[in-house]
Amino acid sequence: MPPTKTSSQSSTSPVTIQAGRLQQVIKRDGRIVDFDPKKIIEAITKAGQASGEFGREEAARLAFVVNERLEELYDGHTTPNVEQVQDVVELVLMRSKWLKTAKAYILYREEHTKIREAKRPVPAKVRELAKQSKKYFRNQLAEFVYYSTYSKWLPNEGRRETWVETTERYLDFMRENLGDKLAPKEYDELRANMLSMDALGSMRLVWGSGKAARATNVCAYNCSFIAPSAWQDLAEIMYILMCGTGVGFSVERQTVEMLPIIRRQTGIKLFTHVVLDSKESWSDALALGLQAWSEGKDIEFDYSKVRPQGSRLKTMGGRASGPGPLKAVLDFSRDKMLSRQGRHLTTLDVHDIICKIGEVVVMGGVRRSALISLSDLDDPDMRDAKNG
Repeated sequence: MPPTKTSSQSSTSPVTIQAGRLQQVIKRDGRIVDFDPKKIIEAITKAGQASGEFGREEAARLAFVVNERLEELYDGHTTPNVEQVQDVVELVLMRSKWLKTAKAYILYREEHTKIREAKRPVPAKVRELAKQSKKYFRNQLAEFVYYSTYSKWLPNEGRRETWVETTERYLDFMRENLGDKLAPKEYDELRANMLSMDALGSMRLVWGSGKAARATNVCAYNCSFIAPSAWQDLAEIMYILMCGTGVGFSVERQTVEMLPIIRRQTGIKLFTHVVLDSKESWSDALALGLQAWSEGKDIEFDYSKVRPQGSRLKTMGGRASGPGPLKAVLDFSRDKMLSRQGRHLTTLDVHDIICKIGEVVVMGGVRRSALISLSDLDDPDMRDAKNG
């Protein structure tokens, strides 16, 4: 049941939402600006008043829920765009059973979208592609998931590709690798089945076909598995996740105990390591840090070569997260290891480091990490890992 309706509430009720981990938002023109929770309150208030369901006080409560949800989704290491923020507002309104207000908010968004579109004419070719693509989606949710996750940005045209174009991108990549192993008729059948979504290829490859898959075929795989027994294995997990592939991992004692004992700090400090702007360099930095700390040494990292948060990623698509996530996982790993000087990492320690890697790895701001953790049945630390 929805909360008691509050359309008569005072519009002057004091409202405060404390600043959280979400600090910035990406505007439609690509600019990164400070995140202002008050704007969410104002937007929800207007929608609630338009529907007659509630006023500012309930809007403030809902805005607080929206803020919490945004922090869960974007965890302080990635930056949402305006559309993603508005999507969360819609979701919170619907889950809170304020259906009239949700409808008013959706209509408001649609109206302003039309106004923006009217200011910038859509080329006839693009309009036709969008029209053709729309008929293949069974519902709005399917269309939303496609555009938010699989549709690549076309920088030369300043727009996202349509489903028709995504299908062609996928088939073009398959032709590069299969050539005449399939007859033209078979390629036509594949195209028809993909367009209608009666049969689809690997969705990882639907996302990554083209530049990303040419750079590394890891992004074409759905899942992988590793039982870490060396520091390099943790760096491999980071690289695989950054390619968009899921990782299953084991923290059973028989493999975790193969990791070196953490030596006590000697005071030796290695040269500052410069991290380059690539998946490989990020993974190498993690491997280098883990190795140094396990040998009783320390090391600092220079992140100046990493592109700033919000920059477009030309190969993987989406936008860069900036150096923040890498710094977070390196600091976390260092703290874990230095707390175990003279001992092995525990199974839970290794599990926590891998989960931290998964937490901070976001592929272009659109694909999150997929992890599954396996452990001994008689390991009480792992059994209670999610408690508390």
